[in-house]
Amino acid sequence: MKKRFWRMAVSGAALGTLLSFEAVAQNTNDRIVVPFSDASKPRTVVVKIIQGGITVRGYDGKDVIVESSARSNNRERGRPSNVPAGMHQLENSSGGMDITEDANVVTIHGGMTRSSDVAIQVPMQTSLRLETLNGGAIVVENISGEVDAQNMNGAVTITNVSGSVVANSMNGKVMVSLNRVTPNKTMSFSTMNGTIDVTLPADVKANLKMKTDNGDIFTDFDVKLDGSHPPTVENNGKNGGHYHVKVDKAMYGSINGGGPEMQFVTYNGNIVIHKK
Repeated sequence: MKKRFWRMAVSGAALGTLLSFEAVAQNTNDRIVVPFSDASKPRTVVVKIIQGGITVRGYDGKDVIVESSARSNNRERGRPSNVPAGMHQLENSSGGMDITEDANVVTIHGGMTRSSDVAIQVPMQTSLRLETLNGGAIVVENISGEVDAQNMNGAVTITNVSGSVVANSMNGKVMVSLNRVTPNKTMSFSTMNGTIDVTLPADVKANLKMKTDNGDIFTDFDVKLDGSHPPTVENNGKNGGHYHVKVDKAMYGSINGGGPEMQFVTYNGNIVIHKK
């Protein structure tokens, strides 16, 4: 039977969690079950991956269920020249993870030395902070809470979510669908290269900032555009000192009378804002 070793560090306050966590880890090949210290209080899951993708789905349960799978290294490194004939490679399917639980915050680190995809199930009412740098997408489904998703090189897809969202990608599409939004909570959707596609409840109240350098903006909301934002003027010094005028390319507007700010920013791509 294939055996995996998971590196864990849990504070003394969560010793009971550690004991339960170890019992599950010793008897499970493919997944780790991590209980929260107090399932009745607000919960947060933090995931930081160097290489790989992150998928988080809400489910009707009280624990965090984590599965990790490493990507094959065959294409990345090739066959070493000094391997004797007749030898075959034993592929390591474990991506390696470091998981902690402290004060109702579960933190997961992975993909440190090789590409690894992490699939996580969490209670539906859980807030998320997700980061990945290379080689994978961020996918979030069926969550009620605050979602902060940061992807350096890959898409961000968030669906069937209620709460607030901050979603950013340097190189990838950002697609978000919200069932309900947290009142008076600002949100932001941005990418350097890619389309931003966001679906909002029909009755949402918001002030919009929309900016694309190489693309167009589309919406089926009745947006009241605001043209009252004057250029920014910088005047450093007197009597011929530095003088700089900056004209913002962003479009400003409001829907349903206005509310907290929502930013939509892409440099290379379209912005599409749907009414749910």
